[in-house]
Amino acid sequence: MMMDADNATCNSPYYAIGSYFNGTQYYYDKDFAAQPPTDCVPYTGDTFKSIEASTISKESGNETVTGVAITYTGGPACKFTGEPTNFTIKAWCNSSIAIQDTEYSGEAYGDPCAPYVEIYSSLGGCDLLSNSIIWEYLAYAEPYLGIIGIVGGVFLAFFGFKMIKPSVCIAGFLTCTCAALLVFYAVYITSIDELATFYYWMAGGAVVGIIVGALLAKYVKVGAAVLGGWGGFIVGLILNEAFMYQFEYVWVFWATNVAAILICAALTFKLFDHAMIMSTSVIGAYGLARGVSCYAGHYYNEFTIIELLKAGAID
Repeated sequence: MMMDADNATCNSPYYAIGSYFNGTQYYYDKDFAAQPPTDCVPYTGDTFKSIEASTISKESGNETVTGVAITYTGGPACKFTGEPTNFTIKAWCNSSIAIQDTEYSGEAYGDPCAPYVEIYSSLGGCDLLSNSIIWEYLAYAEPYLGIIGIVGGVFLAFFGFKMIKPSVCIAGFLTCTCAALLVFYAVYITSIDELATFYYWMAGGAVVGIIVGALLAKYVKVGAAVLGGWGGFIVGLILNEAFMYQFEYVWVFWATNVAAILICAALTFKLFDHAMIMSTSVIGAYGLARGVSCYAGHYYNEFTIIELLKAGAID
């Protein structure tokens, strides 16, 4: 119905829009068509960063029902209160219900400045789909990470094998940086206010990575194995996203990746040239695609996609 509004597009690509509705009139006539939308009210900003997810719970009889709330924030000032508008979708968990049987009334509750709708029974309400706060923090650095991904991807994809020492140096850099982020995640797993600390850890990992990368460039065989392992890791991600996710076990996800890492790393000692060509090509292509996605598309990372597939949120 919003297509009939006078300014249905809200003149900007918002993530959530609506129109004021007279609930009292609808109570008497039960006719949505009697109130066609006359204006478009945005309830969020124009960036995906204005979308927040949180866990919710309520008492139902003698049991506690849990769910997920998706809140669209950062909208323009509401004409009634002057505060920014927002919109929330509350999905309550039912792990035994089929996706096509999701129970939803379509009615909005709350006030005009902060309305919400409820999905009373849904499989999607059983999973917050949040792998790690690391992804949230990395989102703030997308403009810079995109440049690194594009430049590094082009270098590895087209010149990685010819310039093997700089390539293994990059492998060492990535390894130490990711290791630092994993340690950060283990230490600050429950925190959501450690953005500055996150960047300190990432910077520290990068500095150590440069040193380790220089050492790996000196011992090329070892560095090549690390580089091959990274190529295997990306192959594992692709396999998981393609079909391994259907097993819906965390251990299958990690077993696939670890197996791919070990196999590809071992192959560098037997088939050095072939393994290096494949590894640098795969890593470079992935880095280039990921770098571009920081500016266009904003595609989910593989870890989040696996969780979305498992939860049935996407096919």
